Amino acid sequence: MYIESIRLNNFRNYESLEMNFDQGTNILYGDNAQGKTNILEAVYLAGTSKSHKGSKDREMIRFENEESHIRMMVKKGDLSYKIDMEKQSKGSCHQRAADPQGKGAAGGGESGVFFSGGS
Repeated sequence: MYIESIRLNNFRNYESLEMNFDQGTNILYGDNAQGKTNILEAVYLAGTSKSHKGSKDREMIRFENEESHIRMMVKKGDLSYKIDMEKQSKGSCHQRAADPQGKGAAGGGESGVFFSGGS
């Protein structure tokens, strides 16, 4: 299983971001405080429904907005799956994982490793 793409709307410092990934190794690089860890947090959040930072939902919504949205496409074998997550400032969270035909969750049993620099 690998991540094909991620789309963020009003997530942390991103008003809008669309990013495609290669099947192999992907490297995020750039200056400090540009949002690299926020992308990793969005991936982790979509995969686990929890933030690695232990953040409150309100902290993940871009300043002066009421909701944020994460859409991640993952591929397992020949099938692509869509994971949608919406966080609202009122505290509600909606998450849905489905194959392109809408027939349910994207498998399970996969593992991953998350690295984040210390503060």
